[in-house]
Amino acid sequence: MKLQRLTPILFFVSMLFFVGGNTFLPLTDPVESNYALTAKEMVESGNWLSPQIYGQFWYDKPIMIYWLIALCYKIFGIVDWAARLPSAFFGALSVATLYQVIASSSGRWLIGLISATIMGTSLMFWAVAHGIITDMVLLYMTLGTMVYAYKGMVMGTKYGMTIAYVFAALGVLTKGPVAIVLPGLILLIYAGLIMRSWTMVKRIFDWKGIVLFFAVAAPWYIYMYSTHGQAFIDGFLGLHNVTRATQSEHPEDNHWWYYIAIFLGAQLPWTGVIIYGMVKGWKRQHPGYLYNMVWGIGTVVFYTLMATKYPLYTFISLIPFSILGAIGVMKCIRPGLPRRYGWIIAGPTILLWIAYCVGSFFVPWGFWLLLYVLVVMLIIGLVYALYNNNRYMMPALAAVGTLLVSALVINEGIGPLVVQRSAVMITPIVDQFNGKVYYYDGYSTSLVFYTGKDVVKINAESHIPDKKIKRSAEWDKKYLMEQVDEQAFMKAMERGEQMMLIVGKRNVPNFEASPIFGKVTLFSVEGANHVYIINGKTSISGTN
Repeated sequence: MKLQRLTPILFFVSMLFFVGGNTFLPLTDPVESNYALTAKEMVESGNWLSPQIYGQFWYDKPIMIYWLIALCYKIFGIVDWAARLPSAFFGALSVATLYQVIASSSGRWLIGLISATIMGTSLMFWAVAHGIITDMVLLYMTLGTMVYAYKGMVMGTKYGMTIAYVFAALGVLTKGPVAIVLPGLILLIYAGLIMRSWTMVKRIFDWKGIVLFFAVAAPWYIYMYSTHGQAFIDGFLGLHNVTRATQSEHPEDNHWWYYIAIFLGAQLPWTGVIIYGMVKGWKRQHPGYLYNMVWGIGTVVFYTLMATKYPLYTFISLIPFSILGAIGVMKCIRPGLPRRYGWIIAGPTILLWIAYCVGSFFVPWGFWLLLYVLVVMLIIGLVYALYNNNRYMMPALAAVGTLLVSALVINEGIGPLVVQRSAVMITPIVDQFNGKVYYYDGYSTSLVFYTGKDVVKINAESHIPDKKIKRSAEWDKKYLMEQVDEQAFMKAMERGEQMMLIVGKRNVPNFEASPIFGKVTLFSVEGANHVYIINGKTSISGTN
């Protein structure tokens, strides 16, 4: 089989895997709905340069993700699954590209296939490929940046570093300055501290690449500054970059081991072989091995030093860790190796499958019998391969089995779970209501997306002890929707205004301790939301 023939096959298989189940997944709060609503407003307003939400300009992320989602809306209509297409597409493209890169550079198609398979079937990669977020697009741009940087910096390929800068520019249009800062630091550490090569360091600063970088990335930023001035600088560079790096948005997650824990779970079912590959590769210390080690570990350390911790910040490390995992798999399936080494593949794989089965007992939905039967059969197959020293059957079963199990889980379990994090269930009630809609001590952007109505956020007082560590008030600037306090809301009640009040499940205890609670009557409980109607009515009957 020629190396190139497998590349489109991997793309199409991955694409099917990543779009599977998307039609059952509504928009979730609080992250996905922000991107979806911004792209929707972009299409409806005709302004494709200045992102806006709730009718106001905002500067959370650069323009790339909004362009991609808005383009899908223009082609397929404003539907939920269309918003998920960019992540699925770039996920499949990343899998196919990683295979092509590793197979062509090593001359061994199997190494490329294992690397791509590890990345494509890893737990976090599978989840993000179904999401409406920037991270999968950034991962592809980072893959291009780091691959071509290696070709230009280490192998001396003529246009390698130039192309790397173009990918970095697209990354900056996707996520911001981090798309050039982090790869730049990794390259300098690798070339200057690890390889101690002044020639490599000089190759990093390719003048043609730098010119192209600014030619690609700068126009949108220049437009935004010329149009919005200091507001863009304060919002994008200030709040969403500097503040994010220096003041934690989620103080309760500030632990030095945070990303180590993320790594152990995100890489399943391949965690064992990745760690094994990292250990075994140390003996030879091949330049490619060292490059991936610096890339992967450097990414984890970089974000550990940042104030804000977020599960997907280290997502791009899946690329180098998957390549290192391929080393681990090849070491585990060597002829004559003791049987116990097979558990490095089988152990984490069985753990993931069993975790899915255990999780099914904690949700009141889904038909899970097929999952249990499938997992039992797959485990029997893995154990059979292990005890019969079938070297290639184990990783093949781990990959194919994870594909099948994941497909079952997303259809029977993830879909209904996602509904609990969306306003899709209360949309019919809100559509039938003519008064003003309020959301207590939280917010649902998906409700705005689905109904097209303005929803007012009630900034509630804390009526019960809050055990969470308070974050900086600076983060309150990210909320651009209309807001009122409890007193203003109660005055509107007294004036006889028609209002709908929605309380998310996690905010119910605080709401029940508030002075508002005694003055309202529950109309309906839909999913994770309690709905109250005050001084008004709807044609839909309540279901307490």
